[in-house]
Amino acid sequence: MLVALLALALILPSGQSAAAIPVTPHQTPAAATLTVVVRHHRAHRARIGIPHLRAWVCIHSHEAPSWRTADPPYYGGLQMDMGFQRAYGAAYLRTEGTANRWTPQQQMLAAERAWKTRGFAPWPNTARMCGLL
Repeated sequence: MLVALLALALILPSGQSAAAIPVTPHQTPAAATLTVVVRHHRAHRARIGIPHLRAWVCIHSHEAPSWRTADPPYYGGLQMDMGFQRAYGAAYLRTEGTANRWTPQQQMLAAERAWKTRGFAPWPNTARMCGLL
C-alpha cells in the first residue's frame, strides 16, 4: 500500500510563507502561489495559483481580524454567509464545517469560484476600499 502525505503552503515570490507576514490594510504581499506537495518516495510539486491573492488579502484586511473569525451569519476571513459557502465551497463546508474552519487558501479558492461569475460584488464596500470596484 502506498501512503501519500499532502501538505499545503502559501509561498510568496520571496520564498517566505504568507502566514508569517503581517499585513496592514494598505500593504498586501506580492502575488503568490499555493504549493501542493505530494510525497511518495520523492517530493513532487504542483502549483495552484490564486490569481487575485492581493485582492483577497486586501478584502480580508477590511472584513475580519482573522481568517478564523466566526460572527454569524458571516464566517471566515472573507466573511462568507451560508449561501455563499454552499454555492462556492460546498465540499469544504461538508468536510471542514463553516468557513472559519477552512484554511485561508480554501477561503480564497472559494472566493475565486465566486469571482468567475460575480466579480468582487459580494464585497462591495471592502472591494471599493481596495480599489477593485
